[in-house]
Amino acid sequence: MYKQCFSEQSANRQHELEHGLLRAMCIERYEDITVSNLCEQMNIPRKCFYRYFSSKDGALFALIDHTLMELTGEFYSETMATTIPTLEHFFQFWKEKRLLLDALTKSEMTGVLIQRSIVQAVAEDLLPARNFYHHRHIPQDYIINFLVSGLLSLVIQWHQSDFRESESDLAFAAAQLLTQPLFSRAPTSETGEKRML
Repeated sequence: MYKQCFSEQSANRQHELEHGLLRAMCIERYEDITVSNLCEQMNIPRKCFYRYFSSKDGALFALIDHTLMELTGEFYSETMATTIPTLEHFFQFWKEKRLLLDALTKSEMTGVLIQRSIVQAVAEDLLPARNFYHHRHIPQDYIINFLVSGLLSLVIQWHQSDFRESESDLAFAAAQLLTQPLFSRAPTSETGEKRML
């Protein structure tokens, strides 16, 4: 859907086109943007656009994929102490990508970000899902799907709250979810019902 660029000049041109799409998405909804209008706004011929992308979706996928490639680091470790700093980096990264989050939210396309992130994480084995392999019968892509969609759902909700919580607070909460059991037995209530924590 988009060309893999091998020269710096070609990669720079592709990124310019991706960011032209991003600027356009900040003004209007994705569905209202056409390749013709985008090329006109950027003052480039359509053939230049199609040299790098097969379609408008190809440009969007390239924009998201190349953004994800900027993100480095693993998001799980054996302990809270080593997990929190990497998660702080993760949340800071997405806070800095507010423009992309704004554009995707405006066009109701945050699901595309989650979907592309899962595809890339599975393809590149970016998350150490092997650490979650307590049950060998669960495929690794299920685990990656759970982790990526969960973390990005936190990012999207955090963005919608205008980044109300600090990166540290969010990282601590996410690290707890990744390193602690989700449920534990709580004392029974006065009615004898057990509660989940």
